[in-house]
Amino acid sequence: MIRSNLTKIRVLDIAFAVAALIAFSMMHHMAAGIGLAMVGLGRPILTQADLSQHVAALGSRDVVYWPLFDSNSWGTAGQTLLQFFTQPVGQGTTSAPGASGVKTLADTNMTAAGQLTLGNDFFMTGIEFALYPGDNPEQVGGANFINAFLNDTYNAGKSGYATLQVGSNRVYIQDGPLMNFPPSARLFYSGAVGGTNTAGTQSIVSQVYASWVGDPYEITPIYIQATQGFQVSVAWPAAVTLTATARLFNRLRGYLVRNAQ
Repeated sequence: MIRSNLTKIRVLDIAFAVAALIAFSMMHHMAAGIGLAMVGLGRPILTQADLSQHVAALGSRDVVYWPLFDSNSWGTAGQTLLQFFTQPVGQGTTSAPGASGVKTLADTNMTAAGQLTLGNDFFMTGIEFALYPGDNPEQVGGANFINAFLNDTYNAGKSGYATLQVGSNRVYIQDGPLMNFPPSARLFYSGAVGGTNTAGTQSIVSQVYASWVGDPYEITPIYIQATQGFQVSVAWPAAVTLTATARLFNRLRGYLVRNAQ
């Protein structure tokens, strides 16, 4: 009688242990089949959640420093509005010197119009503009020659205001003039002025370079998610004319958060 009761107690203990193991497995989001297999009651049925707990690989996303950039031509007749990041590679018109056709990686690194593709988010930390006048810093002209490079840089920088819009009419930057958004890289220059003056001929060679300078335009970081629309625009109340067609670059400094595979 005592032995029979002991047998019953052992059976109950085993049953309780199996039930507890199954309950523990379910509480921790594991397939019940794994728990049963551990006590010899069958081959486990694995789910994707079970497998992901044992993956020996890199994380699903990585973060790289990857500014977004775009460029536009600034014609001599002047502009009242320029928009950036609305035309990706393969669309629009290139502004690269000597090139023709649609935009390439020399113009922009956008692959979709006004948004990042699925699997790519952007953590933005700052913004800058770089102006490349159509004239060279070194000029040859007469006695009354006025250097166009300097004048175009100054006239372009003292006017206009930039707006960053994300999503539906959500404005994060609206500031100006453009000189407040200096580039982080520019040409370092040291030069001189020389000339000749012979009978009936006068020639002056001038070397003048100018660039917008100042503290980088930092912002409270903005996290732009994939497929979320955004654009940068520059507007002027009146057209600012230039001596020669210039190129205006816009860079959004920040980090690309992307799928690792």
